[in-house]
Amino acid sequence: MHLIVNALSSTNLSGRQVLCGHVLQWCRRAPAADRMTLLLHDGNMDVQALLQEEGDGPLPASLQIFRAPAFTAHWLGRSLYEHLRLGGLVRRLRADAYVSMSGGYVPRIPCPQYTLALNPWALVDTGPRPWRDALRARLQRRAYRQAVRRADGIGYGSRYMQGLYRANAGARERKGAIVYPALSIREAAALDAEAARHRPRDRHTILCVSLMARHKDIGALCQVLRILRTRYDLPARLWLAGGWADPSYRNEIERAIGRLGLNAAVEITGHLSRSALRTAYTEARVYMLLSRSESFGIPAIEAQRVGTPVIAARCSAAPEVCGDGARYVDPGDAESAARLCAELMTDDAAWTALSKAARANAQRFDYERTSRPLLAMMGVGVSASA
Repeated sequence: MHLIVNALSSTNLSGRQVLCGHVLQWCRRAPAADRMTLLLHDGNMDVQALLQEEGDGPLPASLQIFRAPAFTAHWLGRSLYEHLRLGGLVRRLRADAYVSMSGGYVPRIPCPQYTLALNPWALVDTGPRPWRDALRARLQRRAYRQAVRRADGIGYGSRYMQGLYRANAGARERKGAIVYPALSIREAAALDAEAARHRPRDRHTILCVSLMARHKDIGALCQVLRILRTRYDLPARLWLAGGWADPSYRNEIERAIGRLGLNAAVEITGHLSRSALRTAYTEARVYMLLSRSESFGIPAIEAQRVGTPVIAARCSAAPEVCGDGARYVDPGDAESAARLCAELMTDDAAWTALSKAARANAQRFDYERTSRPLLAMMGVGVSASA
């Protein structure tokens, strides 16, 4: 079996990590005669190094890299390449199956086609979009509808993503599986080692790690912080770690922080290194995820891995992913979130119980387990329940 994996859309860190997790499981489980060709571009060729790092060695001979034209690093160039040239490449390489990491469907692929659905951006209402983003979202929704109706199989990053796809298409997929992202073996071990150092926690620190976009509801986090500091008289602090999708949204949040008198209590760190992020997970008392649309939420699982309890919005994928290691509030309910947070900051028994549940929940997510439904769907030779 020759499998072509289109990873041209894997342009951010989380996308690369998911790609590497599933590819390495294929390398370990596929029959020796099977081959994989991985499509990359200049913008994500570092996936090769990441695969070697995560796999603790050189790439196997069964895994080959194909460098696509440089213009495929941009979404529009990628779309044109996929629709005009990719079918010919798949035919020329004599592939037996094609897998996309984009969640979409590409016409004229001359073999069974599978796709992994991870990104809810085009399927959720994030407010008015610039015309380029609106066009991109429209094209993505069309590709997602075609995937449901025509792809041979779809691996959904969560049941929430499955629901979004079905609603967008007004139909059910031919064959589907829930294929959760997970923590790599290396990252899970690093988080376990960080937790074992028993760093002192800051009792009053809330951490949120995310790409800070409007649907993440950072404004609600600021309201929680204000309630904690005024009504509960707690010296609470908020760390916001991650980039900002829209600079105007960051400006809006910074103005809100100023209006609420929270300038000294909020730290906007931007992107953190992996080592700094692990330290932040272990030093925070609470991880808070009030996002209104979360396809999975890897940072929440990373926080749980070191025993940091989670408070999350009761919507999207958070309840199915964070499980018993979190407490939940309705979207936008800053009052309830503040009440739960105050309890976890002041009640050591309640915090310890939820911390233990968080650690247990995070153990569910490793690629040896979560890749099985995807590999089984493609007939790689492992059953979904193995």
